[in-house]
Amino acid sequence: MRPSHPSLVATAVVLTALLSIGDASARPPAIQLFCESYSNARLCAASRVDCSLCHTRTESPVAWNAYGDDVRSAFSRSSTSDETFAAALPGALAAVEHRDSDKDGVSNSDEITAGTLPGDAASAPASETTCGPAELSTTYDVCRYDGRYALRKVTLEACGRSPTPAELAAMADTPIELQPDAVADALTTCMQSEFWRGRDGVVWNIAHAKIRPTIFVAEPEENTDGHYTSEEDFDYFPDYALFVYTQIDGHDSRDLLNARYYVQRLIVDGRSVYKPVDELPSRQKMPTERRAGMLTTRWFLLFNNMFTALPRTAAAQAYRAYLGLDIALGEGLKPVPGEPADYDYKGVAAPTCAGCHSTLDPLSYPFSRYDGVTVTNLDEKGRYLPTRLEDSYEASLPGVSAMPEAGVLLGRPVSSLTEWAELAASSQEFASSRVSDYWQVFFHAEPSGAELATFDTLVQAFRTEHAYAIEPMLRDLVRTEAFGAP
Repeated sequence: MRPSHPSLVATAVVLTALLSIGDASARPPAIQLFCESYSNARLCAASRVDCSLCHTRTESPVAWNAYGDDVRSAFSRSSTSDETFAAALPGALAAVEHRDSDKDGVSNSDEITAGTLPGDAASAPASETTCGPAELSTTYDVCRYDGRYALRKVTLEACGRSPTPAELAAMADTPIELQPDAVADALTTCMQSEFWRGRDGVVWNIAHAKIRPTIFVAEPEENTDGHYTSEEDFDYFPDYALFVYTQIDGHDSRDLLNARYYVQRLIVDGRSVYKPVDELPSRQKMPTERRAGMLTTRWFLLFNNMFTALPRTAAAQAYRAYLGLDIALGEGLKPVPGEPADYDYKGVAAPTCAGCHSTLDPLSYPFSRYDGVTVTNLDEKGRYLPTRLEDSYEASLPGVSAMPEAGVLLGRPVSSLTEWAELAASSQEFASSRVSDYWQVFFHAEPSGAELATFDTLVQAFRTEHAYAIEPMLRDLVRTEAFGAP
């Protein structure tokens, strides 16, 4: 599931609505301006993007909260152009940072630094707790890491069961300083279970938001040899197999986007086994050199590219699913000069659209030669077709074939979809999205406040120490005080 906890970054986007009554169009430069103003803001550093810092979603149309009202009141009514807005925003933010907009006893600037919401009285930095020496009791130790509490969380979330009395007793007998490692070992055992890695297991369920399955399209059948296969034209089960494979057994999770192989799921002695293969018996026919993991499966191209000349939906879904950036919420906007060019005559160069499409359209160009369902030949569907625009769209959209295949991702040029995928998979945003998916498995919430420092540490170690492998990152996670202290 995409992380969606509130961010100071997105607020900068929606702050543009202050500029004139009834004008809620976003000015993407506000994102950069806000983060430049508050470079020490934890939510901003963690790339968390949401509009709720300044707005409330409980009313329609969306209304300002207390902090948003204060910032809006600090704006000059003459700040109507991009230039005057850019000049006025830092001053408006600074003018209200020492107020306590939501009346929770903490200043706006302190909440911004801590990663809580200055417009929401229910969101405030945690108060200090005075703790004495550790004591073993029948209840959990709320002042420090408690191995029994952490073990219960691990077995419930990763094994699908409660810990046994013997397991809890063994943990209680473990020296306090060794309990985090004992919990991590229990996690490693759970990660071998079908509850974790099997069909409809924990990892499989994480994939739902990325794959977006439709049960009426494909349903596998178990053959007598224990294989799950499907001959449906647009089968999404190879997507699940590839997703799970990249998340287990120390594999490099960047292969979500970089894999040049497919994965077959086998059932061996009642257990799921995932095997990388060069080809599959179904209609997965993408040439090896054009494969980009989850972005070039037959199902992804059918569901997202379909029959559109410029597959904006595919690019937006990839951006959201694997980088945690939702353009519809104003996230990850990095405008490209001269864009959008509007090759397909959709009117996206209009002022109300250009703010997002100056990022989205160049993000989408590398997807434009991958076919979804345009061609009539079944063996050509879901393939890379270099003349796709000329053959299928030029007659109805004159000039569309001039659309480049090269694009821009995260402000950097890319020449192809495989290069798009490689850049995405090596990014901070990809690592943050991976850690966030599993954080939500164990916390059932997104990191906030003081937890963001722990989250950032996990992300950096995931990239620099663990080679993007999930298991060592999760072993780090369950050893943290954020996880193990009740």
